[in-house]
Amino acid sequence: MMTTRAIKPIQPFEGVLVANAGRARLFEPDPENKAMRELASFVHPQARLKGAALGRDRPGQAFKGEARTAYEPHTDLHQKEHAEFARELAKRLEEEAIERRYPRVAIFASDPFLGELKAHLGAPTQRLLQAAVALDLTAYDDSELEHRVADALAVTSAPLAPD
Repeated sequence: MMTTRAIKPIQPFEGVLVANAGRARLFEPDPENKAMRELASFVHPQARLKGAALGRDRPGQAFKGEARTAYEPHTDLHQKEHAEFARELAKRLEEEAIERRYPRVAIFASDPFLGELKAHLGAPTQRLLQAAVALDLTAYDDSELEHRVADALAVTSAPLAPD
């Protein structure tokens, strides 16, 4: 006997950003069939490099009389690269928000990167933010991605609390 599983209907969405620290994709609904259509793809290869390949920040120095000491920077190079990529994505979302390309946007990003990205969002984008979910969906494509987005949006249908 063959069993079938009912597929949940996909909830309508507007703009969706799926991201992690090294890759991101921006989607919008296709005007013909309302399926997710990739609008832009972003790759940040520096996020995957080892610290030595990124370069080396020389430690700063502090002087007090005859003595001096070296201190390490507060932010390591990988964190700087993540922040740079988050700024790039936030800038693109800001442009889309100002152009009023869509009335709402949902962001799905890996846990530490989501906080970095949200920190760089401007006021126009924050007003459109429907959901910000700590979930890395960058490995999924097509209908699997659509269903995972729909499921996550159904679970997080409560309004966002202000930061």
